[in-house]
Amino acid sequence: MKVTKNVIGLMVLIALLCGCSSKRKQPSLKVSERTGWEYNNPKKGFYNVKTEYSGMVPPGTVYVSTMSFTKGQNEDPVSSPINDLKRRIGTDGFFLDQFEVTNIDWREYVSWLQGVYKHDLRRVMLALPDETVWRRELEYNEPYVKSYYTHVSFGFYPVVGVSWNQAMAYCQWRTDRANERILIDKKIISYTDLETLNSSIEGVDSTEYSKYIFSTQKRNDFLRQLNGEDFDVDLDGIIFDAAYRLPTEAEWEYAAYGLIPVKDNFAEGRTYPWSGTQVREMNNKKTRGQFIANFVRGRGDAIGQKLNSTPTLHVGFFPPNEYGLYDMAGNVNEWVLDVYRATSNQLVGEFNSFRGNNWLNDSIYAESILDRLPLMEQEVRDSMRNILIKERQFYVSARDVRDFKDGDKPSVLNDSILRWEHATPIEQATMISNTARVYKGGGWRDRAIWLNPAKRRWLDQNGRASDIGFRCAMSAVGGTNKKRQ
Repeated sequence: MKVTKNVIGLMVLIALLCGCSSKRKQPSLKVSERTGWEYNNPKKGFYNVKTEYSGMVPPGTVYVSTMSFTKGQNEDPVSSPINDLKRRIGTDGFFLDQFEVTNIDWREYVSWLQGVYKHDLRRVMLALPDETVWRRELEYNEPYVKSYYTHVSFGFYPVVGVSWNQAMAYCQWRTDRANERILIDKKIISYTDLETLNSSIEGVDSTEYSKYIFSTQKRNDFLRQLNGEDFDVDLDGIIFDAAYRLPTEAEWEYAAYGLIPVKDNFAEGRTYPWSGTQVREMNNKKTRGQFIANFVRGRGDAIGQKLNSTPTLHVGFFPPNEYGLYDMAGNVNEWVLDVYRATSNQLVGEFNSFRGNNWLNDSIYAESILDRLPLMEQEVRDSMRNILIKERQFYVSARDVRDFKDGDKPSVLNDSILRWEHATPIEQATMISNTARVYKGGGWRDRAIWLNPAKRRWLDQNGRASDIGFRCAMSAVGGTNKKRQ
């Protein structure tokens, strides 16, 4: 009996200890645990701190959770280059557009540019998609040249004829307009119509535009021009945590599969963004036998023309994958962020793998650090910049590591425009340079083999095609252990 009582007592003690240790103590939101001084109390402290935060979901996006997966080849190689060797990698969680960017989305972008830059139409012209991508030898596609981008009936079709560079410019513009909308809604800034913006910058040097047009990167310039040089406000947690951008190749491929893990395990691998190895619906009795992507089944047999009498189809025509993402296979290929190398899958990092790093000059990075400090005279700012660069031993020059570990002897670090005599052995063999960008997903001109998310091709970042579009991504800063609005 004594033994039983002792055992029970020991079990109760263990349960209590386990209960105490499993319940983590939350840090104080009012007082510093390290110094005892109060937060946000000028009479009993010196530090103003934000302790509550709710992340925002960017409009039109889907959250893709963190997970590791096997990137690369997932089928027997058939008549396509073997440039997608298998490797297991991990990615952070991120947001990805539910639909491809459409003609209406792009027209909105161009409309803003037309209003703000009436005096500088060159900016507008450079933003327009190349409608001549529809022209092809021995084909009559002039109706698409004249109508695809502009006609109302094609409003919700994916925009094509835009280069990688144009897509990145759109992402930056979208970041600025989304954050500007938030600040207007919160009455931190007031709305200014496009005609007034145009009048404000006409005759002003382009380096000063950020004082009149809201830019996320140079928001302090804008806010101080609006409210006076002493104005200072912390926008962290008010505007979006990160900027819109193109997804990395690893992010795009992971999101395309749409695999929802069960206890960190996947039930199956996939050839396409849906179950099975068929390009027709096989599971749903009502829709069995119907195509579930827009591609070319065989010579002269395009699915889009069969279903809708158009080469592309409006976004959302087919069902989404399990993440709720539409058209991750077919319709149009999509630009991703990475620079192309045939060896990329062998050499990329294990965590957030990405080839394309092009680091800014550290004097520019130093400016972003100085922006966090109290406002100072220009002479003092210059001396602080020198301290950051010299005494903290920042690199003074920018660093280009797009071709890091790509098979050359020493990788080129500073010459982003590679001439033939400076090209690496891989580039000399393949004529691929640091401006070659990956695109994925398969398009309306492609056979089914290219619908596999592992497949990868490349085009120069200034190149355009009638079957390449894009969608935007945004990093999810701070993890998922927080409320999301």
